[in-house]
This record gives sequence, C-alpha cells and structure tokens, in this order.
Amino acid sequence: MKSIVYLLLLISPAFVFSQEIAQDFGTWSKLKTSLKINKKTLFSNKTEIRTFDNSRQMSQFYTQFSINKKLNKKITTSFAWRFKVLNEEFSYIIANRFHNDLNFKHKFSDLSFNFRLRTQINFDRYSSNDLYERTRLKMNYKINKKIAFYIYQELYFLLSPSDNYFFNKTRFGSGIKYELNKKTDLEIKYLKINDINVENPISLNVLGLKISHQF
Repeated sequence: MKSIVYLLLLISPAFVFSQEIAQDFGTWSKLKTSLKINKKTLFSNKTEIRTFDNSRQMSQFYTQFSINKKLNKKITTSFAWRFKVLNEEFSYIIANRFHNDLNFKHKFSDLSFNFRLRTQINFDRYSSNDLYERTRLKMNYKINKKIAFYIYQELYFLLSPSDNYFFNKTRFGSGIKYELNKKTDLEIKYLKINDINVENPISLNVLGLKISHQF
C-alpha cells in the first residue's frame, strides 16, 4: 500500500508543472468551525481570504455556512451559502454562491476514495450568474494516527450560459493534514488551477493553510 502512495507522490509533479501557460501565484488562508447537531447532521462555517497577482492583491474574501447530512455509511449530502467580496477590474463587488454536494466514500484500511458531485450557482449584478457542475475524485491516505496525505483532481463544467465552452477549468490539489488534538486539525496544501477553453488562460499556483475546529 505504501508503494502506491509513494508512486503517486512521485508522479504528481508531472501533472502540476506540465502546463505551458501564463503562471500566477496566490495564497488561501482558511478557518473552518463546525458543530455536531446529532449523529448524522453537522453545521459548519468556513471563512477564507484568497490572493492572486503573485499574492500582492486580495482576489476574494468569503464566509460560508453549510448543513451536512449523512445519508448512510458511504453517502453524504450538503447545502451551502457563500457570501463573497470579489476583486474585479473596476472595484470590489458583493456576490452570493449556493451549492449542493453529493459525496460517495469508500475505504480500504488506511486508504479511502471520495467522489464528489457539486452543483453550484453564482449570483452577482455584473455577471451572467454561471451554473456549474463540478466533479472531484480524491484519495486520502492515513500515514499514522495524526497525519494524513491527500491528492485530488477536479473538473469544472459550465452548464450556463450556453454560449461558452462546456468544460472550462481543472483543479489539482495535494496536501498534508495534521491532527493537533481531537477537535483541531492543521492542513497545508498546494493547488494548481488551470483555465481551459478561454482566450487568455492562466494557471494559478496556490499555497493554502487551513485550521479546522469542531465544537
């Protein structure tokens, strides 16, 4: 099992650095808190600041509230509302986002696979209110009781407006999650986000830091 993980770690840079398009760098700093309502229901909040332009400007700030429901041992669903402040060319604007997730999880000892379907719609006064379907396959490997490694690939499909390309973004991610105690986790991650089928594509390289706490 370890050999599989080491192989994925070895080949992952090939996916990360092989794109010959304009490069940018940003940071994502996130705080997540959650409250367990019962055995099957979880309420959570995420607040994050994102930067771009080689981390010289804030690209967005958001706070998100969500309800997560466990349907059975392998399937969970959630509904979320995100309030965003976006840095556009002319000014900062207010936007709202709603999304629904359906997660399928299967576990083999210390290795688990998670497949997520996300339906997402954005609302702001200056855009066409894009509707997306996002698919993500994630592998998580528990190295020991406190440390886990993960890697994933996500695809973005633009459902509307119809005059744009259907497939327009990919997101590759990998990271390390460390359990500080039973209620708090620290996570460091790297993301590679590529524009697809756009006139001037940009590849954004992201270094992320996340703290999670469950009350």
